Amino acid sequence: MIKQSIALLLILAAACSQSSCREQPYRLVTEQSSSGWAYRISFKGRPMIYQAHIPAIPGFHPFRTQSDARRTGTLVLQKLKGGSIPSLSLHEIDSLQLTW
Repeated sequence: MIKQSIALLLILAAACSQSSCREQPYRLVTEQSSSGWAYRISFKGRPMIYQAHIPAIPGFHPFRTQSDARRTGTLVLQKLKGGSIPSLSLHEIDSLQLTW
């Protein structure tokens, strides 16, 4: 019985050493806001960015769809992972073809 328990623990430890069980340092989630959709990016469980409106566009234009918020958050996340400043230009926003 003890040998079986040890074997099971070793199998679980080996399985969790694979990338599917490793915690990713960055996490992107979308959520509904009071005026549309928003995204949050956290790093190692700590809040880092909350964006409830389309950046780089004058005025307050909320994300109309979850997909728009996710695509924008994904681009910001790629910049963070690449070591760049996570701001977006108007050209980058245009390339995402967001609905606003």
